[in-house]
Amino acid sequence: MGARRGEELVVVERRGLSRRDFLAALGFVAGAVVVLDGCVVPTPALFPAPPSGAADPGPFPDGVKAGDPLPDGSVIWTRVTPPIDGSAAPLVWSVADDAGFTSIRAGGVVLAEPAHGHSVSVRVAGLDADRWYFYRFESGDVAGRVGRLRTAPAPGSDPSGLRFAFCGDQQINDSWFVAHRAISTEPGLDFVAHLGDYVYVNDVATLTVDDYRNEYRRWHRQPMLRDLHAALPVSVTWSDGEFYNGVDKDGPPTRLANAKRAWFENFPLVDPGDQRIYRTFGWGGLADVSLLDDRSYRDPFIDATDLTQGPGLATYDPARTTLGAAQFNWLTAQLATSTAAWRLVAEDYPIAPWRLVNLEFLRPFRPDAPPNAGLYIPTEDWDQYMAERRDLLGFITDHHIADNVFLAAQTHISLASDLRPNPDDAASPIAGFDFTAPSLTADPDVIRSYLSDLPTDVAEGVLGLGEQFVISQNNPNMRYMNLADQGYCIVDVDPERIEVTYRFINTYDPDAEAYDGARFRIVRGAPRMEQLPVGRQRGSFGA
Repeated sequence: MGARRGEELVVVERRGLSRRDFLAALGFVAGAVVVLDGCVVPTPALFPAPPSGAADPGPFPDGVKAGDPLPDGSVIWTRVTPPIDGSAAPLVWSVADDAGFTSIRAGGVVLAEPAHGHSVSVRVAGLDADRWYFYRFESGDVAGRVGRLRTAPAPGSDPSGLRFAFCGDQQINDSWFVAHRAISTEPGLDFVAHLGDYVYVNDVATLTVDDYRNEYRRWHRQPMLRDLHAALPVSVTWSDGEFYNGVDKDGPPTRLANAKRAWFENFPLVDPGDQRIYRTFGWGGLADVSLLDDRSYRDPFIDATDLTQGPGLATYDPARTTLGAAQFNWLTAQLATSTAAWRLVAEDYPIAPWRLVNLEFLRPFRPDAPPNAGLYIPTEDWDQYMAERRDLLGFITDHHIADNVFLAAQTHISLASDLRPNPDDAASPIAGFDFTAPSLTADPDVIRSYLSDLPTDVAEGVLGLGEQFVISQNNPNMRYMNLADQGYCIVDVDPERIEVTYRFINTYDPDAEAYDGARFRIVRGAPRMEQLPVGRQRGSFGA
């Protein structure tokens, strides 16, 4: 058991300690300022009053977060308002069996230092597998809000199920964070995977570490976002909103380093020393979950729609990569060695093709055209890395690795697709399935932005025609598209099947409730996903 950033003392008792005994073990005397190895634990009087409009009163303005569920524990996080003199602030942390903290299972003192923006990430270990715990931080005699953490089932165990949400893309605009509230009240969730665009920095003005820190603090002022983090652990990766629009490996080194430093300071994930974020965790023998980094190692975006000529041909260059060689090799090894029933791969952007116009009908006249010829949406996704995508999906099918599900966000559009190494060859084997979540807030709201002069039912009909054109005429493996709605996805996993439900919500209504807009089932070993009926179906479906 230990912590990043100067942890002073840790107490672990598997039988549980009372809070009084826990504080006594740390050397606390009721009502007194305590000195631990020369570090003064300050009372609240040493902290300034919260500024007008601050997120929460007291010394913990950003709430709390717990990270990836691990069999023996997790990482817990908070940020403390700096003392008036800006010095380091010792914090007491504790993990308990109950929300009243009458049975404390782990705890200690950690130093929130100015060099890390007064944030702390504590690696908690020694807990029992496959259960919920409660945690909090204290400064002086002020306790912050209580959060929940989850431990994963033990390796080799056979859990009967896993239920989680995945989502991404949350702008601060005139829409509400009601999707976050809806996720936090979904029954039976084990964690939420946030797949990037957690913040949207200013492409020009966000440069320094403090600039990036301030963006996270601005987002943390959203109360429904803080409530979500207190309720559920979060597994995270990043997109470009955390850096600047269109970030890649060739960005300004100092700016990239500042953005990554602020990111690690604001999430419950301990920097392994090289700012590497791709990683995996298991859910017993049921599922292995791998989280990817689609940004740090990728070659630059090519701004071309026609990929059959000119600059667009470069998207087929075998040397182009979004994962980088080391991460590609790591991922293929994870997939090949996994013995779980399911392999879940969570990343920033979708791996499924998204072709606007299929140009394969021109092949008799253009035999030299690259494979899967077409006009593609000029956005940042795997369509920019044609050869690497085919290599990855080909590896999966060549090694007979079955039951793979990819999860993404970034597009602000809901998508679902079967995955084949060659999407234009119906005989090409299924390598897996790809699901892309919509945005959590409205950006853009297609109807409001582009079709506001039309009646709602007419506007939705226009969108439906566009969705059907993209699906039925141009992407034979696409099973679903929804251009209009915001929300998130719920994934239900058991040993024999996975169901993915698109949950939509009106983000302009502060009292809105989420509803099922589409649902799909994948049965182990099945060649295609099934569409399941829902009460209020939205979006367009493929054959």
